[in-house]
Amino acid sequence: MTKYILSREDELKNTAGEKAKEDIKKILMDDGFKTLNVKVRETRFSKVIFTKHDISKKLNLTNPNDIIFIQYPIASRYTTKVILNECKKKKIKTVCFIHDLESLRLYKNDARKIKDEINILKEFDCLIAHNSKMMGWLKKCGIPSNKLISLEIFDYLNNNQILNLNSQNDLVFAGNLVKSKFLTHWNINKKLKVFGINPDKNYPRNIQYCGVKSPEELPKYLDGSFGLVWDGTTMITNDGVYGEYTKYNNPHKVSLYLSCGLPVIVWKEAAIAEFIENNGLGLTVASLDDLPGKLENITENDYMIFLSNVEKIMQRIRSGYFTSRAVKKALTVVRDN
Repeated sequence: MTKYILSREDELKNTAGEKAKEDIKKILMDDGFKTLNVKVRETRFSKVIFTKHDISKKLNLTNPNDIIFIQYPIASRYTTKVILNECKKKKIKTVCFIHDLESLRLYKNDARKIKDEINILKEFDCLIAHNSKMMGWLKKCGIPSNKLISLEIFDYLNNNQILNLNSQNDLVFAGNLVKSKFLTHWNINKKLKVFGINPDKNYPRNIQYCGVKSPEELPKYLDGSFGLVWDGTTMITNDGVYGEYTKYNNPHKVSLYLSCGLPVIVWKEAAIAEFIENNGLGLTVASLDDLPGKLENITENDYMIFLSNVEKIMQRIRSGYFTSRAVKKALTVVRDN
């Protein structure tokens, strides 16, 4: 039995999403996986004409009972269906490593597209979901519980030195700023250093825009007190498509911050909040309006406890611990089933 990690030949670089995929690919390769690179056709015509041939040719390298890990979504749904169908023909086991579920994001009000995505996910032999909340939703949609594994949190490979972290330092925020309109309403008497693409033209005085950095170089600049995780248009709650999505997903920026030794601030209703609270990794707030009071009440001893707790998780996130653990569980599921 050979273990493979499927990847696209044309993956984009320097985005948070591709950093996550590249890290998982590296962790699996270090664990003895081979890569199986697939060319994804761009146009609808070329997909229909060439995809099946391309996939079938690649799978000629494999044998029955081999296992392929697929980072989902890898391309179009059509391409994913072809990959799964061709794997079944060759009796190859498939494991889905979920990065995003559009049924919970862009298509959450489209019953037809949700049904289509769930039908695709049902074809996998095992699925690695972000957390227990995402697992619960998948179970409700008909995915058998014995096929599901919780990742808990994404790893973030990061060899940079820990910067100066102090409770009196600025807060930091990184992300695609077009999804973060709440920043234009920042009225907290605490400076926030912001990194990312698509900045607003005018931010309040306590916002310092620090430009765009690649996922690899960003950790060199995150010398703060806490890393902020927030989505949407308002300071009151996480709202909109991406804000609501945080009730189910693991934002990659949480892993970025923790890999830098930074405690975090997250929305209390976000799925990741349970992991943060259980491990004492920072603050959870119902509203950013509550943040000033929370920050004022933190003693130096409180902050040092946060740093100590974060350091333990940081070492795991930097080493690929959560990915490797989930993969081992998935291999057991596939073999037992």
